[in-house]
Amino acid sequence: MKCTRFLLVACILSLAVAGIVLAAEQDKGPEKITIDTNKAKKKVVNFPHRKHQEMQKGDCQSCHHKTKKGEKPQSCGKCHTQVKDEDPKTKAIGFKKAFHKKCQGCHKKHKDKPELKKCKNCHGRK
Repeated sequence: MKCTRFLLVACILSLAVAGIVLAAEQDKGPEKITIDTNKAKKKVVNFPHRKHQEMQKGDCQSCHHKTKKGEKPQSCGKCHTQVKDEDPKTKAIGFKKAFHKKCQGCHKKHKDKPELKKCKNCHGRK
């Protein structure tokens, strides 16, 4: 009888832990993000989202700059609605400029991946 209770409690705890782990995995967002807003002129960008999350150690605000601590980050396109120009309503810069500014700025700051200055190294990357 004690063995049965012990097994029942162990199973319940295991399921609870598995649920917490799965919930944490779901909160990470996608592994990769395909950015294809300007595919008529440039090849798509396959952004390694999960890799960047791991490098930032969960500091989502470093990229999702309008997200408050504890909030779920929104996609960049939620605010940066125009491809090139500023959104006349929100005054948010265009998607293309936002990505170039954020990505290139961060890589320059960390003196990392100088080859990313060449368009083809992001556009068309697998």
